Amino acid sequence: MRKDEAMIDPDCNQEGAPPRLRSVVHAMIWATVPVLLLVQLLASAGVEASSFWSQVRQLDARMVRVAESRAELIAEPLWKMRYDQVTGVLNEIMHDETIAAAAVYDDTGAAIARVVARPEGQSVAEVSRPIHYSNGNMAVQAGRIAIAYSRTTLYADAGSRLVLLLVVGLLATFATLIAMRISANIFIGRPLAAMMWAIQRSKQDGRAYPADVTSSNEFGQLARAFNAMQHTTSGALDRLGHMATHDPLTGLPNRRALTERLAVASGDGGSPGTLVAFCFIDLDDFKGINDTFGHEAGDAFLVQISQRLRGAVEAEDWVARLGGDEFVVIRPEVSNEQAAHAFAQQVLDAISEPIRLHDKQVVPRASIGLAVRHADDPELSHLPTLADIALYHAKSKAPGTVAVLDEALQRDYRRRRDIELAIPTGFAEGQFEVWYQSQVDLESHEVVGLEALIRWRHPEHGLIGPGEFLPLIERSGNNARLTRYVLTDACRALQRLAAAGRPQIRIAINLPPSELADHSLAAELRATCARFGVAASLLELEITEGSLINNIASASETLHRLRRLGATIALDDFGTGYSSLAHLRRFPLDKVKIDKAFIREIPDSAEDKAIVGVIASLAGTLGLTLVAEGIERADQAEAMREMGVGLGQGFLYQRPQPLEAVLHWLDGQPAAASRVITESPSITPEFAA
Repeated sequence: MRKDEAMIDPDCNQEGAPPRLRSVVHAMIWATVPVLLLVQLLASAGVEASSFWSQVRQLDARMVRVAESRAELIAEPLWKMRYDQVTGVLNEIMHDETIAAAAVYDDTGAAIARVVARPEGQSVAEVSRPIHYSNGNMAVQAGRIAIAYSRTTLYADAGSRLVLLLVVGLLATFATLIAMRISANIFIGRPLAAMMWAIQRSKQDGRAYPADVTSSNEFGQLARAFNAMQHTTSGALDRLGHMATHDPLTGLPNRRALTERLAVASGDGGSPGTLVAFCFIDLDDFKGINDTFGHEAGDAFLVQISQRLRGAVEAEDWVARLGGDEFVVIRPEVSNEQAAHAFAQQVLDAISEPIRLHDKQVVPRASIGLAVRHADDPELSHLPTLADIALYHAKSKAPGTVAVLDEALQRDYRRRRDIELAIPTGFAEGQFEVWYQSQVDLESHEVVGLEALIRWRHPEHGLIGPGEFLPLIERSGNNARLTRYVLTDACRALQRLAAAGRPQIRIAINLPPSELADHSLAAELRATCARFGVAASLLELEITEGSLINNIASASETLHRLRRLGATIALDDFGTGYSSLAHLRRFPLDKVKIDKAFIREIPDSAEDKAIVGVIASLAGTLGLTLVAEGIERADQAEAMREMGVGLGQGFLYQRPQPLEAVLHWLDGQPAAASRVITESPSITPEFAA
């Protein structure tokens, strides 16, 4: 037996004598020393860092005041081109030892005056302020002043003080360690030894042995709590069991209780012919409640919803909260599916009564997925999954309604799940195909570009259109991967076009909104173009209005980076979103694609012609090229050309096809045809759009 074990073994002591626990005290002290030392060091560093940054902020603020005051003095001489006076003002501030250099720039950005008082290699910070000039009749920005200043002195002073604080901290730590060593034995070691003796005896005999600690401090309270705990263990276990199976906010049974209940129901078998109605409830836009009224109000909202659910059901029904804004209501006996649907609608109506939050009336909205199964079904435990399938349909197709699970929904769910689970394999095995559709000059009928359109050739489900799988790719977080996939294929296609004698044709690819927040996109585009030896200027990046407006700062920065590489930026589906060219002029746009909804009824619809005419006028004012989408007839193309639309795209010219088919089709098209290009055959018409 080791020495430290002997210290806590009651058999090694006389009967009734508490064991010595010197090893615990030692362990505590040695565990505390590094922490104490670290705290001292961090405290010293924190004090000095706070002081240092306070001085830095004071210096920065002083430099800002200097820049602003000199900007006022320089305004008139700068505007009147008295550059010697400007230089004189700069020389005056160079007496400040912290200032390393100062410069004045005119409104074109050209340097007018520059004074350097420190070596350029010295670390400096910089402050810049605009210079405004006004003479009563006008007010203009004449230029700006920039001042570079050094923080070297602050760094040196901070280092000296930090060393002093560290030395003092080490001495304080040593003194504290000695005091801890003495007090730990008196106030911790002895009471702890007595408590360990009582615990060990209780463990050995199975009887309650009181801990003989008479002190009034925390150890005395702990000993009394230990003595009382032995009499209340059974009640505490019951309370813990209730907490494990119930939601603490609403008091309703939780997900664990639901799982146990369904398992029991599946095992019991139930009455033959009896149906069970399972309602999966999800509150619509509960996040908006939290965002508008706060989380406390959101909790109160959930409590009221739970109370309504209790009040809307019978005594034999069962209500649970699964978490967040998800609830479950089970009616164990219904006569048929119509009765189950009426019950679910009754629950939905009860939820939809207004609730007052912060003196405002809020009308709750919810969607319900309803699954009905026989009570003797051995797979009742699958009801949450089945009802969730119906709930997904309700929320995506008709929020605020009851959706009943049927075979069609289950088939759609299985297909959707199969497709979603197959996304990684689709990328790994190259099942995604990039097809291309031509863009034509409406004046010369020459093919000037191609739009890249994604398709998925699934080994089991066949060719899948983008409308079905793109939302699943977005939900799975693979948007960036798909964009890189299409970009790589587009650069490879540009290589093939150049080899086929069509080096002037550009390729447009669609950017999802999430890509506009990815500042690495420009670097990846440049690297991909370099890998295939194609110019970035041959790429056109199509974005939607919503993706711009929802994230203006990130979108603008990303688009400017792409534009600097030479890529063209096109605004896709114009007219379906915010439809404000004036608002979007802050973005570096080159093209606007008019949505096909405005082209479909032209030239018969005077209203659509007027809308396209206004768009063409605004685009001409802003210097933007217009592209008409969805052109299917020659009279539409002629009307677009007459209204000033430069480019057209649609089935009249060519349907989306794989690259090989497009290259073969281009072989039959002259570089500048004198007629409207004939419609090309569709390889798969159902996905040609």
